[in-house]
Amino acid sequence: MTKLTYTATWGSYFNPHAENESVAGWQRGLEHNPLVGMRALTFIQSNSTRGVLAFRGTDLNTSQSSGQADTCADAFLQLDLKHSLPPWCNQFTLHQLDYLSRALEFAERIVGAYPSIHWLYTGHSLGAALAQLVAAQRGASAATFSAPALKPLLPRLQNPTLRTWGAVTFYDQYDPLRFTALNELWNANCTWHRSSAPTGCHECEERIIDMHSDVCEECFMKAHIFKNYLELVLSGKRPDCHQRHVHDPFLV
Repeated sequence: MTKLTYTATWGSYFNPHAENESVAGWQRGLEHNPLVGMRALTFIQSNSTRGVLAFRGTDLNTSQSSGQADTCADAFLQLDLKHSLPPWCNQFTLHQLDYLSRALEFAERIVGAYPSIHWLYTGHSLGAALAQLVAAQRGASAATFSAPALKPLLPRLQNPTLRTWGAVTFYDQYDPLRFTALNELWNANCTWHRSSAPTGCHECEERIIDMHSDVCEECFMKAHIFKNYLELVLSGKRPDCHQRHVHDPFLV
C-alpha cells in the first residue's frame, strides 16, 4: 500500500499501470491526489471494517513541480512559524504546502465517507510524519516507515493522544533519519539490522547528522529511500522492537 502511494499518485514515480492498483483482499477507496500537494490513498478490506490510509512520502526529484512542492512542504512542516519559507517556494500557496492540515482534513473526510471503518495510518518519511501526527490527533493507530523527529511537531496538534504501542515506526539500522529521531518519538520503534553498513553510513553516523553532507546524502540514498524498506519487508526478516519508557512525560 505504501509503495502505491508513490507509483499510483502524480509525481516523478507515477506509473500509469499502477494508477488503479490495489492489494489482494483490499479495494481502493477515496484518494487525495492533486498535481502538487499532499497525496494519500485509502484501502478498505473486503468483508471487514478495516481500512488503511496511506500518505505519500517526499518526491526527491526537485526538477519537477511535485518534488519542489514536497521539499517546500517538508520545510513548512519543520519550520517555527516565526521564520519564512525559502524564496523559491513562493510559486506554491500556503494552502498547498500545509500538508498536515490537508492530511487532517482528508482523514476527517474519509471518516465521514466510511463511518463503519476502523482506520490504520501509514506512510514513509514525510508520509510517516503525516500518518503519525494524524493518528495522534485522532487517537488512532499508525504503522510507518522512517518517521522523522516527531516531538517537535506536536505543537501543530490540538490535544493529541500519544500511546506507545498505538503507533510503531520501522527503521533501517543505518537510515540517517533513525539517528535524528532518537529520543524524539513518543511511539514504539522497530529496527532492521544489517550485517554491514551501506557506503557513507558509518561516516555519517560518526558526527552530528548533516543531511547536506556528501556521506549522509550517500547513506540516505541507500538506507532511507522506500525501495530499501520494501526490500526489508519482503525479506521476511523480523525487526527488533522497543517501546518508550513508561515515565516518558510525552505519553498519556
